[in-house]
Amino acid sequence: MITNSNTSIRVKKILTFLTFISFTQSFSNQDEQNEILNTMVYHNYDLDDGKYDKLDTYFSFPFAYNEKDNSHIVKNQRELKKFFKKIRKTFPREHSHCDWKSMDVKLLNERIAIVNAMFSRIKNNGTTYFTGVAMYSFRKVDDSWKIFAITPFKPYNYFEFE
Repeated sequence: MITNSNTSIRVKKILTFLTFISFTQSFSNQDEQNEILNTMVYHNYDLDDGKYDKLDTYFSFPFAYNEKDNSHIVKNQRELKKFFKKIRKTFPREHSHCDWKSMDVKLLNERIAIVNAMFSRIKNNGTTYFTGVAMYSFRKVDDSWKIFAITPFKPYNYFEFE
């Protein structure tokens, strides 16, 4: 015969175990989110510095840049280097760097994540000349999070994930 105290102990053990799993999962998700945010920061530094040699560290192929009416599909690192150089040529001569204003990560599953990011482009004198928002799609490849798509949109469409 099972007593109330035995049942109570079992329930407490189960609840403790479930709490531990939830706690561990929370730390795991936070680690994954931090890795993704680090990728965002490091790829931005390299692009601002004109370092295109390590693009395969940050991007997965094929890569898509989705504009309002058109998607650019890039199949390899060489094409991606040309693509980013072409975008860079559209920046004003006095462009200095880009700053992240806000980033929010949502893990869709253990291999796919999205980041909603707001950024500003900064002139040499420190003033902002453009603010934008883009959705970055990530895929986990060989235990690293890599960008496989970027979709820019208007800054007022920025939102945070729940």
